[in-house]
Amino acid sequence: MKKYFFIIISILALSCNNSKKSNIENEKVAKRELRPFFDSDEIDHYYLGQRSDFEHSSRDNQKQIEKKKEFATFFYGYYPNNVEKDFESLLLKYDYKKSNLSSRQQKEIQNVFSEKDSIQTDGYACIPEYRDIFIFKKKDKAIGIAKICFKCGRFQIIGSKIDTQYFGLFEELEKLHNIVRSNDKKT
Repeated sequence: MKKYFFIIISILALSCNNSKKSNIENEKVAKRELRPFFDSDEIDHYYLGQRSDFEHSSRDNQKQIEKKKEFATFFYGYYPNNVEKDFESLLLKYDYKKSNLSSRQQKEIQNVFSEKDSIQTDGYACIPEYRDIFIFKKKDKAIGIAKICFKCGRFQIIGSKIDTQYFGLFEELEKLHNIVRSNDKKT
Protein backbone atom coordinates (compact mmCIF):
# COMPACT_ATOMS: atom_id res chain seq x y z
CA MET A 1 0.00 0.00 0.00
CA LYS A 2 2.84 2.40 0.85
CA LYS A 3 4.43 1.64 -2.53
CA TYR A 4 1.27 2.64 -4.42
CA PHE A 5 0.88 5.79 -2.37
CA PHE A 6 4.52 6.74 -3.05
CA ILE A 7 4.13 6.07 -6.80
CA ILE A 8 0.96 8.19 -7.03
CA ILE A 9 2.58 11.08 -5.14
CA SER A 10 5.66 10.87 -7.41
CA ILE A 11 3.54 10.97 -10.56
CA LEU A 12 1.55 13.95 -9.30
CA ALA A 13 4.68 15.84 -8.30
CA LEU A 14 6.34 15.27 -11.66
CA SER A 15 3.25 16.21 -13.65
CA CYS A 16 2.87 19.48 -11.72
CA ASN A 17 6.50 20.33 -12.40
CA ASN A 18 6.07 19.70 -16.13
CA SER A 19 2.94 21.88 -16.33
CA LYS A 20 4.91 24.86 -15.00
CA LYS A 21 7.47 24.42 -17.79
CA SER A 22 4.66 24.23 -20.33
CA ASN A 23 3.13 27.51 -19.09
CA ILE A 24 6.50 29.29 -19.32
CA GLU A 25 7.00 28.06 -22.88
CA ASN A 26 3.49 29.25 -23.84
CA GLU A 27 4.24 32.72 -22.40
CA LYS A 28 7.44 32.97 -24.45
CA VAL A 29 5.60 32.00 -27.61
CA ALA A 30 2.86 34.58 -26.95
CA LYS A 31 5.42 37.37 -26.46
CA ARG A 32 7.21 36.46 -29.70
CA GLU A 33 3.97 36.74 -31.68
CA LEU A 34 3.33 40.38 -30.69
CA ARG A 35 4.38 42.21 -33.84
CA PRO A 36 4.94 45.96 -34.22
CA PHE A 37 2.27 47.92 -36.08
CA PHE A 38 4.88 49.22 -38.54
CA ASP A 39 8.03 47.68 -40.02
CA SER A 40 9.94 50.93 -39.70
CA ASP A 41 13.58 51.87 -39.34
CA GLU A 42 12.92 55.43 -38.16
CA ILE A 43 10.27 57.23 -36.10
CA ASP A 44 9.70 60.99 -36.17
CA HIS A 45 7.76 62.60 -33.33
CA TYR A 46 6.05 65.96 -33.83
CA TYR A 47 4.38 67.84 -30.99
CA LEU A 48 2.50 71.03 -30.43
CA GLY A 49 2.99 72.84 -27.12
CA GLN A 50 0.24 73.79 -24.68
CA ARG A 51 -1.01 76.71 -26.75
CA SER A 52 -0.35 77.58 -30.33
CA ASP A 53 -0.45 81.22 -31.39
CA PHE A 54 -2.24 80.18 -34.56
CA GLU A 55 -4.78 77.99 -32.79
CA HIS A 56 -6.08 80.84 -30.62
CA SER A 57 -5.63 83.84 -32.90
CA SER A 58 -8.58 86.20 -33.18
CA ARG A 59 -8.10 87.37 -36.78
CA ASP A 60 -11.17 86.77 -38.88
CA ASN A 61 -10.07 87.45 -42.47
CA GLN A 62 -10.95 84.81 -45.08
CA LYS A 63 -7.39 83.48 -45.40
CA GLN A 64 -7.11 83.02 -41.65
CA ILE A 65 -10.48 81.24 -41.49
CA GLU A 66 -9.33 78.80 -44.20
CA LYS A 67 -6.10 78.14 -42.31
CA LYS A 68 -8.05 77.45 -39.12
CA LYS A 69 -10.27 74.97 -40.96
CA GLU A 70 -7.24 73.20 -42.40
CA PHE A 71 -5.62 73.08 -38.96
CA ALA A 72 -8.80 71.73 -37.36
CA THR A 73 -9.03 68.84 -39.84
CA PHE A 74 -5.94 67.15 -38.44
CA PHE A 75 -5.75 68.67 -34.94
CA TYR A 76 -9.28 67.66 -33.93
CA GLY A 77 -10.34 65.40 -36.78
CA TYR A 78 -9.38 62.28 -38.66
CA TYR A 79 -7.23 63.78 -41.40
CA PRO A 80 -5.26 62.23 -43.07
CA ASN A 81 -7.10 59.08 -44.09
CA ASN A 82 -3.96 57.53 -45.56
CA VAL A 83 -0.22 58.06 -45.36
CA GLU A 84 0.63 61.26 -47.19
CA LYS A 85 4.11 62.38 -48.09
CA ASP A 86 3.34 66.08 -47.46
CA PHE A 87 1.88 65.58 -43.99
CA GLU A 88 5.16 66.51 -42.26
CA SER A 89 5.32 69.87 -44.06
CA LEU A 90 1.72 70.52 -43.02
CA LEU A 91 2.66 69.89 -39.38
CA LEU A 92 5.62 72.26 -39.58
CA LYS A 93 3.39 74.89 -41.21
CA TYR A 94 1.26 74.93 -38.03
CA ASP A 95 4.10 75.19 -35.49
CA TYR A 96 4.54 71.51 -34.64
CA LYS A 97 8.08 70.85 -33.41
CA LYS A 98 10.10 67.78 -34.30
CA SER A 99 11.67 65.86 -31.40
CA ASN A 100 15.19 64.50 -31.54
CA LEU A 101 14.55 60.89 -30.54
CA SER A 102 17.41 58.62 -29.59
CA SER A 103 17.56 55.10 -31.01
CA ARG A 104 16.62 53.80 -27.53
CA GLN A 105 13.51 56.02 -27.46
CA GLN A 106 12.55 54.89 -30.97
CA LYS A 107 12.84 51.25 -29.90
CA GLU A 108 10.66 51.91 -26.82
CA ILE A 109 8.08 53.69 -28.98
CA GLN A 110 8.08 50.77 -31.42
CA ASN A 111 7.36 48.43 -28.48
CA VAL A 112 4.38 50.53 -27.40
CA PHE A 113 2.99 50.51 -30.94
CA SER A 114 2.65 46.72 -31.19
CA GLU A 115 -0.05 44.07 -31.02
CA LYS A 116 -1.71 43.64 -27.64
CA ASP A 117 -3.57 40.86 -25.88
CA SER A 118 -5.71 43.28 -23.88
CA ILE A 119 -9.02 44.94 -24.61
CA GLN A 120 -9.53 48.67 -24.33
CA THR A 121 -12.68 49.12 -22.22
CA ASP A 122 -12.37 52.78 -21.24
CA GLY A 123 -14.40 55.47 -22.95
CA TYR A 124 -13.31 58.87 -24.16
CA ALA A 125 -14.29 62.02 -22.35
CA CYS A 126 -13.16 64.84 -24.61
CA ILE A 127 -12.77 66.07 -28.13
CA PRO A 128 -9.27 64.94 -29.10
CA GLU A 129 -6.46 67.42 -29.49
CA TYR A 130 -3.83 65.57 -31.47
CA ARG A 131 -0.77 67.39 -30.15
CA ASP A 132 1.53 64.38 -30.58
CA ILE A 133 2.00 62.78 -33.97
CA PHE A 134 4.35 59.91 -34.78
CA ILE A 135 5.44 59.26 -38.35
CA PHE A 136 6.92 55.82 -38.98
CA LYS A 137 9.37 55.58 -41.87
CA LYS A 138 11.09 52.86 -43.83
CA LYS A 139 14.04 53.96 -46.00
CA ASP A 140 13.06 57.62 -45.50
CA LYS A 141 9.52 57.03 -46.79
CA ALA A 142 6.50 57.49 -44.48
CA ILE A 143 4.69 54.16 -44.00
CA GLY A 144 2.49 54.97 -41.01
CA ILE A 145 1.09 57.75 -38.86
CA ALA A 146 -0.12 57.66 -35.27
CA LYS A 147 -1.94 60.66 -33.79
CA ILE A 148 -2.27 60.73 -29.99
CA CYS A 149 -4.26 62.85 -27.57
CA PHE A 150 -2.64 62.19 -24.19
CA LYS A 151 -5.32 64.28 -22.47
CA CYS A 152 -8.18 61.86 -23.14
CA GLY A 153 -6.50 58.79 -24.57
CA ARG A 154 -7.85 59.00 -28.11
CA PHE A 155 -5.71 57.96 -31.03
CA GLN A 156 -5.73 57.45 -34.76
CA ILE A 157 -3.37 54.98 -36.43
CA ILE A 158 -2.99 55.04 -40.19
CA GLY A 159 -1.10 52.62 -42.42
CA SER A 160 -0.80 49.57 -40.17
CA LYS A 161 -1.56 46.18 -41.68
CA ILE A 162 -2.06 44.82 -38.15
CA ASP A 163 -5.29 45.27 -36.18
CA THR A 164 -4.80 48.30 -33.90
CA GLN A 165 -8.11 48.12 -32.01
CA TYR A 166 -6.46 46.92 -28.78
CA PHE A 167 -4.03 49.83 -28.66
CA GLY A 168 -4.63 52.74 -26.33
CA LEU A 169 -4.63 51.42 -22.78
CA PHE A 170 -3.88 54.27 -20.42
CA GLU A 171 -0.79 52.42 -19.13
CA GLU A 172 0.60 52.32 -22.69
CA LEU A 173 -0.18 55.96 -23.30
CA GLU A 174 1.43 56.89 -19.99
CA LYS A 175 4.56 54.97 -20.99
CA LEU A 176 4.56 56.68 -24.39
CA HIS A 177 4.09 60.09 -22.77
CA ASN A 178 7.03 59.42 -20.45
CA ILE A 179 9.23 58.47 -23.41
CA VAL A 180 8.60 61.60 -25.49
CA ARG A 181 7.59 64.19 -22.90
CA SER A 182 9.19 63.10 -19.66
CA ASN A 183 9.69 66.73 -18.56
CA ASP A 184 6.15 67.91 -19.35
CA LYS A 185 2.91 67.50 -17.49
CA LYS A 186 0.24 65.59 -19.37
CA THR A 187 -1.52 67.92 -21.83
